[in-house]
Amino acid sequence: MINTSLSGNWLLINGQVYVVNYKVSLSDLFEYLQKIKPGLITEYNQKILSIDLSKKTFLTHLDRIEFVTIVGGG
Repeated sequence: MINTSLSGNWLLINGQVYVVNYKVSLSDLFEYLQKIKPGLITEYNQKILSIDLSKKTFLTHLDRIEFVTIVGGG
């Protein structure tokens, strides 16, 4: 899904550059990453997005995405 070749849309995900070569929604990316690490919150271009809005948001060149996990404790 994500590669590091030079063509396509460059995305900054948690501080690292990735290239996506086809149209993908933020929700699709989130779903893919949830399988890897559950409990993620999505920040898209410095705004927290709801799940509904992330389904309508398609990634474009130079988008900034941060995935944050919630840690409990006291």
